[in-house]
This record gives sequence, structure tokens and C-alpha cells, in this order.
Amino acid sequence: MSHNHSHQGCAQCACHNPLWTSFAGHHSSLGNSADTGAGKVQSPEDLLPTTSVMYSGGIIRPMIDGSTDTVEAIGFDGGKVAVVGSIAEVSVQMRALGMHPDNHIVLQEKQTLLPGLIEPHVHIVPTALTMGWLDMGPYLGQDLNLEYDLEYLESVIQSAQPQEGEWILGTGVDPALMPFVGSENDPQLYQLDLKQLTEMEPVRPVYLISASLHTAYINEAALELIADALPIEEQDSFRKQVQKQGALQELEQMTLGFDCIPSAQKVAMKAELDQHIATIFDTANQRGVTTMFEAGMRFESVDENGRIQSKMISILEDFRASHAHNVRVGYALLCDTEQSAKALPQFKPLAEHDMGALFQSAVKLVSDGSNQGLTGFQSTPYCCEPKGNYGIFNFSYQPDSALVPCCSEPSEAQKPDYQNLVTTIVEKGWPILIHANGDQAVDYTLDVYGKALKLYKPEFDKPGLDKRHRIEHCSLLSDASVEKMIALGISPSFLIGHVGYWGYAFEEVIFKEKSQLLDRCRTMLDKGARITLHSDLSVTPLGPLRMMEQAVTRVMEKSPDLSVLNGSERITREEALRAITLDAAWQCHIDPWVGSLAQGKLADYVILEDDPIAVEKDTQIRDIRVLQTWVGGKLRYVSNTVQKPEPCADEKSETSAEQADDCVSTELTPA
Repeated sequence: MSHNHSHQGCAQCACHNPLWTSFAGHHSSLGNSADTGAGKVQSPEDLLPTTSVMYSGGIIRPMIDGSTDTVEAIGFDGGKVAVVGSIAEVSVQMRALGMHPDNHIVLQEKQTLLPGLIEPHVHIVPTALTMGWLDMGPYLGQDLNLEYDLEYLESVIQSAQPQEGEWILGTGVDPALMPFVGSENDPQLYQLDLKQLTEMEPVRPVYLISASLHTAYINEAALELIADALPIEEQDSFRKQVQKQGALQELEQMTLGFDCIPSAQKVAMKAELDQHIATIFDTANQRGVTTMFEAGMRFESVDENGRIQSKMISILEDFRASHAHNVRVGYALLCDTEQSAKALPQFKPLAEHDMGALFQSAVKLVSDGSNQGLTGFQSTPYCCEPKGNYGIFNFSYQPDSALVPCCSEPSEAQKPDYQNLVTTIVEKGWPILIHANGDQAVDYTLDVYGKALKLYKPEFDKPGLDKRHRIEHCSLLSDASVEKMIALGISPSFLIGHVGYWGYAFEEVIFKEKSQLLDRCRTMLDKGARITLHSDLSVTPLGPLRMMEQAVTRVMEKSPDLSVLNGSERITREEALRAITLDAAWQCHIDPWVGSLAQGKLADYVILEDDPIAVEKDTQIRDIRVLQTWVGGKLRYVSNTVQKPEPCADEKSETSAEQADDCVSTELTPA
């Protein structure tokens, strides 16, 4: 079966930013950025844990062993959980630890203390890279902009005020979330193209990156500058090709466009990186996040001592050397070549001291593209234009069965061998995250996992559980794929925004009936898997509570009547909360220290204005306000609205006089 599609080269998403290679290559000093002074650690004391503190009242859910059961009280000391239990038990032990009486906080009736929320799949540096560009995305905070259309994009472009000679740069363009075109019986996605952008802006060069990161939309002014930079003999054919396509497609063409952006604007991007990284971490804290897992630090090279070099890693290490550690950050190293896989050292499990540093706990592969970008690799063609499009597969792989499509293309011999790559990484003991969106990409991924794990752990039942191997996004799952995942012990991390944000486009245009296979959370839980929910920042906004809501409701937010996509796959609030706390920590190999508030774990916790388990409506979960975020026993975020807990003296029913003397109400503000 042949694959008739217009995209060539390596499929991308936020996992695999096509501009990073070009940008890093032009800025060899990346990773040694100048200190801006913003957010600097002011003194060595800032790195020390806070004094002892105890909480009671309100609702306290420590999520011990994943249970949402409540406890009466919890105490923290030395940056860790000291004691969990009744008010009497915690009071006695905290006094023994020398806790000052003023440090007993009594939460108000609905205020809720939870473990810090965890984002198990984000892209920090690539997101920060273009945060200074025009935001042309479809989001208002964590909600969809229901007026997102071509006129909206035009208004944003017209609002731009570039300096003389600068380009208009934008990011986040998402035609899949614009109104459909075509007939009622045959709706299609809107196609933004060169002609339309030229009509919007005929003079100033325009370069807009799609949300899926597969396409750069440009106007004629930009096309002329890009073509003029090519050898003379290539210019005419390039112009004709882009005019036919209507945009720049995939890595090679997008890089040609990025290379022509004026140097001054690229210098500004570098200068603003620290500021934008700080903004990402601040936003994370505001939404209750205490740990973020960067799912794709790009491998650059190996030095003379055999050490892996990565500018992305250097950038974050430099940032953390000069800024307060508001968020714990782990990562998976992106290995997309056999050279990078062979360069890996043998896996070494994490230790507690790694939690204070930038830590690696996995390796990442990207097998295909984006379903909403029409490049996820499918077993059957997409239901929308262009006809006959199966998507893109990044590796060379020949399936055992002749009944499934082969991903052979003219460039197949140049692609890394999928099986060899996975087997090499498995043999070195590394946990693996494999990005797979399309149903065929998922099936191929399960095939290579199965063969590699059979060689490495032939005696194990569910061998994938040994290293907690994952499939990222794991968007379209057939019943057969579900059974194979369970048998292999592979766990999914779902980009649940596929349902909430794009569900309507998938159901009406892109997949139609096949959309029922999207993000099968209920099915995987019923089969005994541990699942997580992620944002894939910058594809969707940060926000574990929003992701919890979308998994619980499965409401298609673009649907005129807010209909539900396959309601049988909805999960409970309790299950969704576990997916953004303990099980997210488990997938990232950090559950001995975070993800729950069991005694001895790190003091990473949040205080919410309301309880996501008990709030009246499912659709209110994302809007629950975060009052405070604590990391390692240090206050990293406080809401600008003061929340006054109930006076401890009013808690008379179960509190002894001795306990009352030890219990002083304070405001939820920094000490």
C-alpha cells in the first residue's frame, strides 16, 4: 500500500521542535547565557528548607499509595514530610521537633492540601524559544478562544509593530481549531496559505509556526527573501513548490525560512530565554505544578571523554545555577539516531540527591507526527483532505504482517532502523518514552517494544513494567493494541487535550468514527494500567487540574452543544487526581520522593481554594484557584488574594486545651 502525502522529512510535534537545530547552530554560546539578574537566588539561605510547619482543618489528601482518603493533619520539617495522622499525633511529634506554635496552620473548610502536581511531558526550552513572538494560538488561558478564526489571526498580525527590517513572527497557529469549511456533508479543516497571508500583510515578511510544528505559514514577502538566499539555480523551483504547497512544510523548508529571519531578532530570542523560562516556571507554580518532566532534551554530540553534549541541558543548568529552584525538572534525552543511542551510558537509577538537580531518568524517541496536524501515522487514510494521506513515520521498519501499510519511501534507507534503535536502548537498561499518535505508529511501537523486551527480559511477565516504559500521547488505541500494551507492561501518557480541545475536529472531520479510539483512559485503567495526563507544552497550556477535568468529562469544548467524545472512556475524579500526582511520579521514576505526602517524602505540596474531588461540578475543576505552592518546604507561589484560615480556637470539637495552646491561626501568606 503506497502513502500519498505531501509532507516529507521528519515528523515533528512539541516533542521534536524543527527550529531548535537551526537556532542552536547559529548560537554556539547557548548554554552560557548572560545573567539577567531576574529571579536570582539572593542568598545561600534560599536553598535551605523552611522551619517546621503543621496543617490541620480543611481537606488534606496526602495521596499515600494513590488513595484519595483524607487525614486530620500533616507536619513538615527540614523540607520533608515529618508526620501524617490525627491532630493529636501530629501536634505531639511536631512539638518534639521544635515547631514554633505560630507554625500550626488551620485551613478553612474547603481549602485543600494535596501533593504537588506533576507535568510528566512538557517542552520547556523549545517553548521558551518563541515566547517573544506573537501568540497566535487558540487559547485564552486554559480555555478555547471560541472566536478563533482567520479574522482573529489578521487582527493579531495587524497589531504587530516590528522595527524597520524585522519580520512579523508568530507561533501557535492551529487551523484545526478554526471553523470548518466545505459542505455540511463534507466538512474540511481550514487551509491557511501563502495567498491569504499576503492579502493580510503584503509588505512586511511574515513567518508563523503552526501549533503542530509541522508547518510555517509565510507571505510572498518572506518567500522572496527565502528564495533569494538559495543558489540561483534552485530559486525558481523552490518558489513554485512553496506556492503549490501554500506554506513551508517540515524541517528542511521551515529551517530555510528560519535562517532568513534577521539576526537581530534571533539575538533577542537568545537574550529573552531566561525570562521566558522563568515565566514558564512561574505559570507552573501558579497552576500547582512542583515537578516538570522535559520530554525530549536534544542530543547534540559526544565530547572527547564520551560525555553527551546538549545545549538544551546546558541552558536549563545555567538557568538553575542563577535562579531559585521553583520547580523540580527531570528529562528524557532525545535519541533519534543510532549514534546517539550507542553513546548512552548504562542506566543508573536515581537517588534522592538527584531531585535537587536537573535529572535524567529516561530516553525519548519520536515515531510519528501529530494527528491534528495530519502527520500521525495511520493504518487507514485520514478522512479529510489531502486524500490518501496516512501521515509520516520517522523510522525504517518492516512489519511482520503484509496486511498493514509499510512505511517505505524513497528516503527509507536514510532513516534509523526502529528495531535496532529500541533494542540498543533497552539493552543499556534505560526507560523509554516513545511518541506515537497514529494507530499504526502505536502498533509498530508495540511490535518493537515486544521484540526488544523479549530479548532483554524473556523471563518477565509484563516486562515493560521493569523500567516503566511508556508510549507518549498513545492517541488511537484499538482493542488489540490495548491487550498488547497490558501484556507487555507498557503504560500510556495521554495528551488529554486531544479530547477536550480537538475532539470535535477529530469526530467531525479528521477521523470521524475512528475518533472513538482516542485517549482510552477508562479502558487502560480497567485493564490494570497506570496512566498519566500531560500538556505537551506548548501544544496545550500547562494545567494538571484542567487535564483532570478533561479526563473526567471528555467534553469536546469546540462542539456547539459541548457534547462528549466516547463517554464510556471517562474516569473518576479520584483516578484523574492520581494520574497527575502519584502515577505521574511513578512514570518519571521519582515516586520514592514525590507524588504523595507519605512520611519521609519531600515537602512538595499545594494548597487549593477548593477540593477537586468534592467541588460541585466536574466543569469547575480547572478553575479551582491555587493559593500556595511549596517545593522542598519552601513557598514558591502565593495567590495575591489573602485567604484567612479559621481561628484554631474555634476548632473545639476534637481539640484539647493543650492542643489549642499549640495551635495559632495564621494567614496563608509567606512568613
